[in-house]
Amino acid sequence: MIKKLNRDFCIIKYRKLPLSHPADDDSDISFFPKFKSHYWIKLQDDSDKEEPKFILELIQLIHNLNIENLIFLDELNKPWITKSTAERIDYKPLVESLEYFKSIGIGENFNGGVIVSYDDLSIFFPHFYTITQCDSCFFDYHFIDENQNILFYIHYSGEIQIITLNSQADEDFLKQIKKTSFVDSFRENTARI
Repeated sequence: MIKKLNRDFCIIKYRKLPLSHPADDDSDISFFPKFKSHYWIKLQDDSDKEEPKFILELIQLIHNLNIENLIFLDELNKPWITKSTAERIDYKPLVESLEYFKSIGIGENFNGGVIVSYDDLSIFFPHFYTITQCDSCFFDYHFIDENQNILFYIHYSGEIQIITLNSQADEDFLKQIKKTSFVDSFRENTARI
């Protein structure tokens, strides 16, 4: 199941998703939830950044964590697909991803959330990651499990930010990450796996 969610509904129901709003004085008003731990992970072999391996490992981690649905939302109130990205025809994987998003009703005017079931992640994630890599305005999308225990963020480089929002989620993550090919990215000021 892939279902679009109204932005306001998503913000009210999933209150632990990060939010940001530009203020008039060139500052941002933002919200980030309280969390237990903050990790950055990547594939064990840096040369193995091929999309299928990365996506398969991420889906395996989500499966191991018993997550049934993920909610995706941009922390800024802007459309998922920018006008300049929608007009691009120079990169076939991006064009295919744009066609996919259009087929599920996510176009230049959609600024809401999307709930994606575990069964649909293998279709959704490759397209999500392609846009993450190709559109510099697609940098602030987080996703969270329905119970709001773990927050995820995919960087265009293939690194993943994992934010555990409570002690049980932290314990589960540390146990399940060992069953994947992901390793610690060793970014500063983050917890170690």
